[in-house]
Amino acid sequence: MSRFIFVICLVLSFSLGAQETRILSLDGGGVRGVVSLSLLSHLQEGTGINYRDDFDIYAGTSTGAIIAVALACGMDVNEILKAYKTLSAEVFSDGSYLSVFKPEYSQDKLKHNIKKILQACGLSDDVLVRDLPQKIIITTVNLDDKEVHRWRMDFIENITPDGGNIKVVDAILESTAAPTYFPAEHDHVDGGMGMNDPTLAALMFAYEPTDDLRDFVILSVGTGYDPRYVKGGEDWGTYDWITHGSPHSGSPALVNLLMDVEAQIPEQVASKLLGDRYRKLNFALPKAIGLDDYKSIDHLLKYTREFIGNDLTGWHETIAWTNEHLGKR
Repeated sequence: MSRFIFVICLVLSFSLGAQETRILSLDGGGVRGVVSLSLLSHLQEGTGINYRDDFDIYAGTSTGAIIAVALACGMDVNEILKAYKTLSAEVFSDGSYLSVFKPEYSQDKLKHNIKKILQACGLSDDVLVRDLPQKIIITTVNLDDKEVHRWRMDFIENITPDGGNIKVVDAILESTAAPTYFPAEHDHVDGGMGMNDPTLAALMFAYEPTDDLRDFVILSVGTGYDPRYVKGGEDWGTYDWITHGSPHSGSPALVNLLMDVEAQIPEQVASKLLGDRYRKLNFALPKAIGLDDYKSIDHLLKYTREFIGNDLTGWHETIAWTNEHLGKR
């Protein structure tokens, strides 16, 4: 009997010891990061969620990397939103007229504002990713991987023992270096070139073969997306695929197609793997808004309020999901 009781206690100890891993994933999107912040602010108001304490891993691409770091370091979501308005206006108000031949914007003002956010979190300009108080994953694209001599995805993280040996400022600059907007940083460009939604990057580093996927919960937050599609059949040639594009994105239809479809893959995979333990917050914008269109920030905040107000049933479901899966442990 004593042996039986010992086995039961052992099983219970393993069961009680297992703790779910909660991941907050934040998409790229330039100034449209205010959509993510507004959604998070409304969600906090409706549920009381604590973004510093109620998550274990923060994943971010580009603008999402800035938000992920700020939230992981304990900065209030509404303070980040306020800082974003200033950051966006300063960074994108002074574009170059020679952008056909060189990047449109300098990274100096972006770097300055990233340092201000770190200072608001009580961190130094030189803090390394490995020294952050929470686990972080930041996506970026390496333009020349020295081992295989091709461009490829890179992941900056402090989960693995040897990870995160890079300054937070530099990591964010690598992840936000959107081609045509900013110059490459240390031979890296915007992570959104390959993984605008970093959900699968977070799952890849958090998951171990001995883990149970039922112990993972992921909240993924988007930045709004442009409603782009082709009506009916398509019989375009090269000329049409490169000339049919969004005037705001400055990209031809072929590029938009590749990037828009790629951005949907993480949601499709995570939904299949995690079922109800995964939730995506995102919506179609009424009109296309460029990554640098800081003058449209008030419109983006208005669109977010309208998204919530026009689908209160869906929003209440999101609140219920948050309370169920991300409530106090």
